[in-house]
Formats: sequence, structure tokens, C-alpha cells
Amino acid sequence: MQLPPAFVFVTVIFALLHIVTASIANNDYDQRQAYAALLNDLEQEMFERGMAAQIRKRDTSVRDLESRLEGDRIRRASEKKSYPRNCYFSPIQCLFTRS
Repeated sequence: MQLPPAFVFVTVIFALLHIVTASIANNDYDQRQAYAALLNDLEQEMFERGMAAQIRKRDTSVRDLESRLEGDRIRRASEKKSYPRNCYFSPIQCLFTRS
């Protein structure tokens, strides 16, 4: 008993369609996994950048606080003003010229 050629043709076409559909579904699944991995990496990167920005902000605020506290200390007279040692101008101009 020989199968009709139309039946063989339809069966082969159906098998090819099934294979193509399975490969597309598998490809979609792989793409979804890739997109999910990229999204996770992006979320992690954004979280790390946010944390780094918060750390920088905290460090700058600590430095600002330290500089303000340092600015409140009593300074010696020698620290308040500094004048050039070699003055080539008039003595009055030399008093108002800082190095």
C-alpha cells in the first residue's frame, strides 16, 4: 500500500511548520531570558549608582560640616593674614598686598 503524494506532502509541511513553530517559541523564550537578565543588570547598575550618589552626598556633607567646625575655631594672629616677605612696592601698598 502506497501513500498518496498529497498526504506525504501535507505531512512534511505540517512537520516543518511544527519544527519552525517550536524553534520560534524557544527563541522567544531565550529572548525573554536575555531581556530579563539585561533588566536585572540595569536595575543593579541603577541601584549601585544611586548608592554611590548617596555616599558622595554624605561625604560632601561630612566635609562641609568638618570645614564649618574648623572655621569656628579661634585662629592665631599669624594665621589671619599673610604678607609677602619681599616687598618691592611702597610700605603702604605692601600692607594691603597679600601673597
